[in-house]
Amino acid sequence: MGKERGAALVIVLFIVALAATIAADMAVSLMVQVQKTTNIQQHQQSKWYAYAAEELARKVLIEVKKDKADVVNLGQIWAQEPEPYPVDNGYLKVGLTDLHACLNLNALAQPDDGQNQTQGINPAHRALLFLLQNIEELGNEESEETLADSVYDWIDEDSITNRSGAEEDEYMSNRNPYMTANNLLASVSELRVIKGFNPLVMEKLLPYVCVIPGNKELKLNVNTITSENALLLSAVIPNLSQSGAEAIIGARPEQGFAKVTDFIEELKQQGVKDFGKVDELLTVNSEHFQLVAQAFFNERRFSMTSTLEVKDSHVTVLARKFGGVQ
Repeated sequence: MGKERGAALVIVLFIVALAATIAADMAVSLMVQVQKTTNIQQHQQSKWYAYAAEELARKVLIEVKKDKADVVNLGQIWAQEPEPYPVDNGYLKVGLTDLHACLNLNALAQPDDGQNQTQGINPAHRALLFLLQNIEELGNEESEETLADSVYDWIDEDSITNRSGAEEDEYMSNRNPYMTANNLLASVSELRVIKGFNPLVMEKLLPYVCVIPGNKELKLNVNTITSENALLLSAVIPNLSQSGAEAIIGARPEQGFAKVTDFIEELKQQGVKDFGKVDELLTVNSEHFQLVAQAFFNERRFSMTSTLEVKDSHVTVLARKFGGVQ
């Protein structure tokens, strides 16, 4: 009888231990599930806050267009430095930048303008080459011509290598092969897979270039280009030095130029001659903006970048990217 009681006790203890183990495992699993659900809820709340920031940006841009429909400048409310906007259990930071104050890389897809004997050369191509040749300490391993031509080859519709560029056959021979897009860029991040664009080149070039999805137009707003990227004006306007571009930006009225002709007059006063039909590439208006929205909620951060188009008092979201903002 004593042996039977001992065996029964061992079995009971074993069952109790097993039940305790199972209960502890269930408790841990429940805590993980609760935390996971909480994280998802907070992530979704942060995401909706970011969408709210996008809606706020829409209203700001519409009001700006109503106020001065044909002139966009850095004195307007959209260009203010982003300030924290308080919300429940967090805050928002909203920043807008003008996508006509940078070189739209998709403009390289425009037909050549006949000013060169070689196919595929247009104002955007020349501007990109100028930037690559004049940015200090670019850190490129390939020549500037190869970099510019490779961007052209990436977005043109054929698979024929243009001058010193790179087409599908070269990328397919890599250790990790891939095909060219043969289409317009959707994001500047695509430069990372184009021949010669290493991280240092990307870092140096990004302040001057951008991508407007589905748009091949090159239009620079002379009211929103800053002295920091004055080199962009020199890249587009022949015979205009960087110091001359900085001088023109410094002499720009506080509310910007009312017309492109006013800018051209300032250009002449700076002694710039033989600048061709550059007025076709310039504007005082902007239709495309980039929104960077950051939502901070319960010590968590959610970032969203949106490309916005403003036409006829209506704002359209052309693209969204989540994350990636520091």
